[in-house]
This record gives sequence, structure tokens and C-alpha cells, in this order.
Amino acid sequence: MALVRGLIEGRQPDDPLPVRVSLAEWDMKDSFDELLTGHLIKAGTSEERATWMVRNGFVLPVLDGLDEMDPGLTDADRNPRRGPDGRQLPDPEAPRALAALKVLGNHGAMVSRFPLILLCRTRHYDALPSGSHLEHAVRVDIDPMDHGRVVEHLTTVFRGEARWLAFVRDLPAHPVLRRALTTPWWLLLLKAVYHRRGDPSELFGCATERALKDRLLSLFIPAVLDLRPAPYDAARVRDWLGVIARHLRNGPGAGERVDIHRPQLWPIAGPARVRFCDSVAAAVVFLALTLPLLLFRESPAPWLFGTVGIGVVLLVWEVSRQAGDRPPCVPWGRVFSGATLTLVIDTLPVALVLSVLGGLLALPAAWLAGTFGLASLVSFLPALGVLWSVLMGVRGVTGPGVTHAFTGTYAPDVNAAVRWRYVLRGDLLLGCAMFVAAGISIVMGRWVMSFSDELVLSSVPVPDVVTFGLVAAALQWVMVFGGGRRYLVFLLCVRGRLPRRLGRFLRWSHEGGLLRTSGGAYQFRHRELQQWLDAG
Repeated sequence: MALVRGLIEGRQPDDPLPVRVSLAEWDMKDSFDELLTGHLIKAGTSEERATWMVRNGFVLPVLDGLDEMDPGLTDADRNPRRGPDGRQLPDPEAPRALAALKVLGNHGAMVSRFPLILLCRTRHYDALPSGSHLEHAVRVDIDPMDHGRVVEHLTTVFRGEARWLAFVRDLPAHPVLRRALTTPWWLLLLKAVYHRRGDPSELFGCATERALKDRLLSLFIPAVLDLRPAPYDAARVRDWLGVIARHLRNGPGAGERVDIHRPQLWPIAGPARVRFCDSVAAAVVFLALTLPLLLFRESPAPWLFGTVGIGVVLLVWEVSRQAGDRPPCVPWGRVFSGATLTLVIDTLPVALVLSVLGGLLALPAAWLAGTFGLASLVSFLPALGVLWSVLMGVRGVTGPGVTHAFTGTYAPDVNAAVRWRYVLRGDLLLGCAMFVAAGISIVMGRWVMSFSDELVLSSVPVPDVVTFGLVAAALQWVMVFGGGRRYLVFLLCVRGRLPRRLGRFLRWSHEGGLLRTSGGAYQFRHRELQQWLDAG
């Protein structure tokens, strides 16, 4: 961050704009230009302007965290392999880092016009095969802080405090502690732990660097609670964060994940259990939407009840197989916004066109059925034609509607993507769009079929056709958009392994310095903190 600030301060009007980009967020399926463009869009730049800036070299990418793209080295049991200093060894075969270096290496031929900066821990970079290193690059190594700078910093921060003056005076006689304090992370921990109270000289009793770091990490959470009081105790905070740390190691995408998204934590409560409960909840929601359409009518067709039953079976089967990890979100105040207008523009015309096509398909089908004497099929084709129109119409909502209106507009800034109420609003807004698209599809499909001489629209009453179409729309909505529902099911199933008010706990952990933010996700403040919690 100091580098980015320095580049901005020394920037001339025609120089590219320094932009920090976290490589841990890079989905290697996207190109490098798509990574930069997407980052600018999330920051509030329009897609057209972001593309123009990247293509014309007006962005100076500061690529941070090549060493955070992959986990460290592990043994056969997936336990971390540590070096003499107690730190996990880097993996020389880190697949995502090597893939990123390959992409950046191809970019090197254009570096005179499109410069970039790559940051990585030295030993992680050196552990990678030498052939993968960047060829068109100037390498700058940052040396550890020397003892004089550490003493100067502590003396300045804690000026006049006797306990810190005694600690600084005796520090040269303890090489283990001196060596540990050469990195900003451990120096920050030292200041955080003994900021208000306690004697830092007690650390002189730690004979090894591992014992020293364990001691500092064990005191970090109590120090945070001291600075930011909360209705938690240190043991519970450590247990809850440990559960999340072990999930990142053992859960889906194990070893590759450092981001903490609340909607992605549901496997902690047991993947099979949450999927089963979510299937039951989805079936209840589907029945709550569809049964009133049947029960509040005088004489609904019996086949509609069979249709609802088949829908329940299909819904339970599909929801039990879903991951449900990346639901769309709608922050408060943005429901009636340009993104919603984009959703309407992207979905309703598509529904209008596709529903007409669905009705047109019923016309030759009716002619063929009449030719072969299949009168029963002809009489039921109006309902089937409307069903096809609805399925085609709502496809615009599940496809371009989500992609354009949500992914490109609602940036996960300030952890919007990890707030359950935003996810629930996204589900409800898309549900409204789907039912509007279904209504248009029913009307248009019915209108197109009215031009056929073969079809007898009165063979299936209009209320039955409308009910049939709405049942199809409800099935699609409950099946596709259920991020908020699954998260609520997860909270009911977690049973004390995490706090009930998980969002408030994560926000408190972030404000206290235990977590940091990266885009729309939380991350542990430091990889060594995550590993320590995982081991605990």
C-alpha cells in the first residue's frame, strides 16, 4: 500500500494509474485483461471505460500476493510441512502461481508500453522453478528491518513508558526475539498484544521462535477483546475462527481458498445435512407458492396436482445436488436502481421473443398431431405450448439477467456479498423478474397459438394454463435462486460451532484486526494466523 501511495503521489498527468489487484482473487479462467477490467468495474468504472483504460495502457497493475494464490507444502496427510523457523514451506509446484507467471511472462514483450508490478514473498518466488520466473523484469528485494529501525520505531511509539524502555534496552541480548521482529507482521503483533498493559519483557523467556510466535498469537485475541469489547470470550473467538480456518483447508476447493464468504460456509454444518434440509425448505417454499393457486379455485384440473407433485420431486433432487455458493446480492438502496433497469431491459424483451418462439413451436406440432390422428395430444398442446413459452421466457432471467445486472453492477465492496439480507434481496428481486417474465410468456404464447386452426384453446381452461405456467416459473425460481434460503438453513444446522449472528461476529473480527477484506470477502489478517488457528 505504501508503494501504491508513493506511485500516486509521484504520478504525472499522462502516467498510468496505479491500481492494486489481489492475485488471490484471480480466476485463471479469465484473461489478464479481464482481471484488470473486472477490477476497475468493481471499483465503479463503467465496462466501456474500463476496457478502454486497460487496452490503452492507462492502468499500472500492482499485482499483490503471488504467494497467496496456492497453499504451502503439505505431507501425505495434508498437514503443513514446516521449515526450521516453524513456517510452512512454499510449494514449488504451486499450480495457480505458475499459471499466473506464464500469463505475465507472455505479457512481458509489451512491458515497455504496459508496465506492471508483481509482489511476492522472496522465498516463495525463489522456490518456484527458475524457468518460470519473469524474464522482462527488474527484481527488487526488500531486506528485513534491522535492529536499529525496530528500536527507533518502538521508542517513538511508546515514548516515556518504562516497560517498553526496559524491553528495548534488553532486546539485543535475545537473538530469537530480535530475529522474529524483523518482519512487520510480528512487530505489529508485539505492539497489539502489549499496547495497553502487560510487560513485553516476558517474551525473553521464549527459547525458540516457534514458542515465541505461539505466545504472541495466543495473546492476540485477548488483546483485541481488550481494545474492542464484545459479548464473546477469547476461547470462543478462537474456536469459531478455528472452525473457519479448518473449513478453508478441508472444505470445497481445499488448499486454494483464503476468502471467507458467508454463503460459502454452509458445508461446516455438514454438506449432506444442509443439502437435505435445504431440499425440504425448497419444497416447502414451492408448495407455499403453488398450492394456493390450486386450493383457492373451485375445480382445478386433477393433472395440475400431479404436476405439482412431480415438481416437488424434481426440486428436491436438483437442490440436493447444488453447491449454492455464489448467489447474487442486492445492497439496500440499490433495488430501484440502474441495475434493476438493466435487469428489466435484459429479461423482458428476451422473454417476449422467446415466448413467441415457444408458441410458434406448438403450431407445427398441432398440425403433425392432427395429421396422425392424435386428438388427445392436440387438446393438451395449449398447456404444453404455454409451458415451453414460460421455460424459454424465464431463461433470460437465469442467464443474461444475472450476468449483466448483478455480476457487472453490484460490486462486492464493503463485504456486500457476505451479508445475508443482500443475498435474500437478490433472490426476491430475481423471483419478481421471473414471474413477470412468466406472465409475459403466458400471454404471448397463448396469443400466438390462437392463430392455429388445429389448436382448440378452450380444451384447457385459461386458469389451468395460467396455473401451469406459474408452477413452472415457481419451480425454476426456487430451484435456481436459493442462496438466502440455504444460508438460513445453514444457521439452523450449525448448532453452536459458529455464532448465530455470524455476520456481526465477522464484522467485529474485521474491525478488531483479526480479519481483513479482499474485494467482497474476508480473509484472515495473516496466513500464519490462519495456520495457527487451524492447528489449534
